[in-house]
Amino acid sequence: MVGFRAGSGLVRSLRGRTAIRKTLRNIIVFGLIAAALYLLLPRLVDTEETLALVGGAEYALLALALALEICALLGYANLTRYVLRVLDIRMRLYEVLSVTLGSLAVSHLLSAGGVTGWVVTYNALRRREVPHGLVFVAIAAQQFFNYVVLWALFAFALVYLIVARGQSVATYLAAIVLIALLLWLTGYGVYLYHHRTKMRRRVGQIAALVNRLTRRETVKEEHIDDWLDNLFAGMRRMTSHRGAFRRTTFYAFGYWAFDLLCLYVTFLAFDYRIGLMQLVLAYVVAYAVGTLAPTPGGLGAVEGLLIALFAGFGVPSAIAVAVVLVYRLINFWLPIPPGLISYAVTR
Repeated sequence: MVGFRAGSGLVRSLRGRTAIRKTLRNIIVFGLIAAALYLLLPRLVDTEETLALVGGAEYALLALALALEICALLGYANLTRYVLRVLDIRMRLYEVLSVTLGSLAVSHLLSAGGVTGWVVTYNALRRREVPHGLVFVAIAAQQFFNYVVLWALFAFALVYLIVARGQSVATYLAAIVLIALLLWLTGYGVYLYHHRTKMRRRVGQIAALVNRLTRRETVKEEHIDDWLDNLFAGMRRMTSHRGAFRRTTFYAFGYWAFDLLCLYVTFLAFDYRIGLMQLVLAYVVAYAVGTLAPTPGGLGAVEGLLIALFAGFGVPSAIAVAVVLVYRLINFWLPIPPGLISYAVTR
């Protein structure tokens, strides 16, 4: 028994060290990308000109941009809160906003694809004794409605670029295939929801595969039926609640619209008026592709794509760099400190 306890302690110690190493590695990668963006990128254009533009920006408009970004975060929190309310999980707006900020801060610092942010949300809801299945439905519905708006806009952007601007279909073939794959996965998920025996079998197969790959019981197969029953109950509430799809889509659209306005006002702060269509195209393409980037919060990918696309639309390079870096300072960096505080309080 003593040997078993010692062995268990050693395993826990090794796992803890592995987690620490992974966290340190993520922080180092995060720091290198940030240094490249904010120290090296301006040098590739013209450091003095970029700094002069930043120094001459209209700070009242930058304050307005910050206010719009706060509105975007409130829209995101309201999306989450409404989904939770439909699932009969009652939380105050400030509680949801606290969880939202903590989730965003952790996902911006540590993960690609927002996985650790989902874990923060999951743990916060589980501490309120919300069943596993309902937690999954809440997170899945929040993410679905948030990104379905973005990917729908991305699809329209591709159609516009190919039809109105005469771009080659081959240039955007990868994006078209990706959208088709997402539509197929969505359709297959709906099919499994209406054929629950097959869904239970598929989930069991996935759980067994995950356990084999991780070489431990990551997913307890005896809990799958209970988890799926909660999942089906949550989905029934979402699909039967009057106006649920309309309201969730509205809140998701509000999040992206306020964030887009933040970027537009940042351009105005640098005394540059960009065309609305150019702004929307660059924004949608950068974020749609950036969500697939293997960096926390799309760091590096979003900035690089925005700058490249704006330059391609005729925006002077120094202005494009200054606007994008200041916008991402507001959009990406400023929510991190209050988010970490919220995360600590939530824990």
